Amino acid sequence: MFKLLGIELCFSIIMFSWCTVMIVMLIYLSLNNVCILFTWEVLSCMSSEVSFDLVIDWMSCSFSCLVCFISGCVMVFTMSYMKGDVNLHRFVLTVMLFVLSMNFLIFIPSLISLLLGWDGLGLVSFCLVIYYQNSKSLAAGMLTVLMNRVGDCFILSAVAAMIVLGHWNILCIWEFNGFMWMNLFVMVAGMTKSAQIPFSSWLPAAMAAPTPVSALVHSSTLVTAGVFLFIRFFSYLNSFNWFNSFMIYISIMTTIMSGICALYEYDMKKIIALSTLSQLGVMMMSLGLGMPMLALFHLYTHAMFKALLFMCGGNIIHSYSGKQDMRQINNVSNLLPVTSMFLNISNMALCGLPFLAGFYSKDLIIESLIVGNMNMVMFLLGAFGVCLTVLYSMRFSFFIIWDNQSSEPYSNISDNDMKMFFPMSMLVLGALFGGYLFQELFSLFNVSFFLFSGMKLMVPLLIIMSIMFSFGFWDKEGVKFNYGYMNYLNSSMWFLSSFICFPSLKGFKSLSNNSLKVVDMGWFEVLGGQGIFSMNKFMFLSLEYWLMLMFNCYVIIFVVMLFVF
Repeated sequence: MFKLLGIELCFSIIMFSWCTVMIVMLIYLSLNNVCILFTWEVLSCMSSEVSFDLVIDWMSCSFSCLVCFISGCVMVFTMSYMKGDVNLHRFVLTVMLFVLSMNFLIFIPSLISLLLGWDGLGLVSFCLVIYYQNSKSLAAGMLTVLMNRVGDCFILSAVAAMIVLGHWNILCIWEFNGFMWMNLFVMVAGMTKSAQIPFSSWLPAAMAAPTPVSALVHSSTLVTAGVFLFIRFFSYLNSFNWFNSFMIYISIMTTIMSGICALYEYDMKKIIALSTLSQLGVMMMSLGLGMPMLALFHLYTHAMFKALLFMCGGNIIHSYSGKQDMRQINNVSNLLPVTSMFLNISNMALCGLPFLAGFYSKDLIIESLIVGNMNMVMFLLGAFGVCLTVLYSMRFSFFIIWDNQSSEPYSNISDNDMKMFFPMSMLVLGALFGGYLFQELFSLFNVSFFLFSGMKLMVPLLIIMSIMFSFGFWDKEGVKFNYGYMNYLNSSMWFLSSFICFPSLKGFKSLSNNSLKVVDMGWFEVLGGQGIFSMNKFMFLSLEYWLMLMFNCYVIIFVVMLFVF
């Protein structure tokens, strides 16, 4: 069957079938208001046991349905985008392993078994980032995997802290001596995986991966794993007074930093990656405001239009012979009209224009920021982050769509590839109607606020004002204030790689080398391994020497006694 249909089409059919099964399970669980917990006892010894748990509830089924739906669309998109690639089968199998790791993370409630999905996402993402085998991809892959390993170490620390409970099920944790440390470790791990400040530099670097991988990573898999972990642990994290204020500060800083850096970037994929970072900050802001279901709601709606945005960008890159610099791409609206329409819809959903998918979740989060117990400075910074989203989205459209200068022959570019049109048309339905459907289907996504009419209209007015300002900020040459040290600062993501990543990784590397020489190659070799071998060798050689000596003495005594008798 794989040879007849093609490995990409077969896996896309499997993903869509699993998505259908999850929809049926979601309807059953929602109507009956039940949660199913499976426990498989792998090993039991006296009072201790090793078990493998699976939880099937409305959250895990809906998230898995979304992941598999986007994965199926990505597989169909891959059939055209990666056509003719020598290692296509290896690429498709690696992507499927990536999706499997994400499903492990979704369905496993045990913190120690959850490492299957958590570590799997980190290691498989490294394989996908270095898929194009060159020095730039290797550097990006090393930065990605090493920064994610920081989060893995904190998850292992949380596992060690939970050992006093006698279990690792995250659904039933009570307060214990290391309760605060466990929550702190989980929080840092979630911040690392979701690329919050100061761990943000790896997310744009991961754009070295092929575009189908980027569409999957930035919509529903790798970066959303940290948000999902926060949602699972929210009832424990929210018990600390410092958690909410800390998450609001971190999320607003991440949103503003990513928005400003996107204004100075020319790489099309990096701009979309920075927009993902900005929306991750919005999700974390919702968690800081004490509304985890709104964060999940925005995660679902964001996955739809962000996957569509990456596919539109991938189609443009594919049509323009691999060009990613926006200054080299123009006249897209005439050459690729359908892609331009889909790109505009996804950009408008990203900005939160009314009655698109992003509006339903983003508007609720901003309104919760307005009515929340917040000072004026934080509110203004949050509103500034909303304006930045509109500004870099309009800049993206100015460069890609609304520049009518022609630089490519018309015969080379067309919008007739059904393998690209089909997944984009499936996802554009989610970008148009996904927010409304999610809000109607899930009662937990409905939050009521009582606002004055002026406050209610504040968010749409901010969006409209940002659109008007953007026409004055950009021209055909680009941004009018794109010069000097600000350009150098923001195009380098505020030097986060130099200040945070490289020094910390260098410190860990030197610590690892020293521990390798002192412990593994030092004391462990002396006290075990080579040390025991050397000691046993010395003992047996000594015994052999004394045994031969005693044997010779015995023979001499025997001969002498024989002569005497």
